Amino acid sequence: MRNITKLTIAATGLLAVIAGGGAVASAGTLTPTPAPSDTATTPDTESTPAPGEAEAKISRDEAVRIAQEKVPGAKLVEVEFDGDETPANWEVELREGDVEYDFDVDATTGAILEQDQEAVDADDSTTDDKDDKDDHDDD
Repeated sequence: MRNITKLTIAATGLLAVIAGGGAVASAGTLTPTPAPSDTATTPDTESTPAPGEAEAKISRDEAVRIAQEKVPGAKLVEVEFDGDETPANWEVELREGDVEYDFDVDATTGAILEQDQEAVDADDSTTDDKDDKDDHDDD
């Protein structure tokens, strides 16, 4: 009986060592979960494609380049994909000095579908969101 008790204790100890060693071995291969960040991240709306944008043959950057070729030196104000129009197009807004240029660039061919320019009012700031009740983009 004593031999069976000793054998049982030895077997139990051996199993504990094996199980403990296995846990230690597997713990060494686990990757730690990163700690939560203090800064919240928000999705970048610029990088989220609009419906139909993924199918466009002309990229955002190509549409901007096409518009800027028409007005060298103009700065990009805004670019937006309009998949609701037929044909789908990129709406590119540029500004040079006191003049605002708007282009609709075909998203399939790169052709300029429409081009418009107008003088910028002093109250048409690109940094405010105040609606100055005119026909510019501050609304």
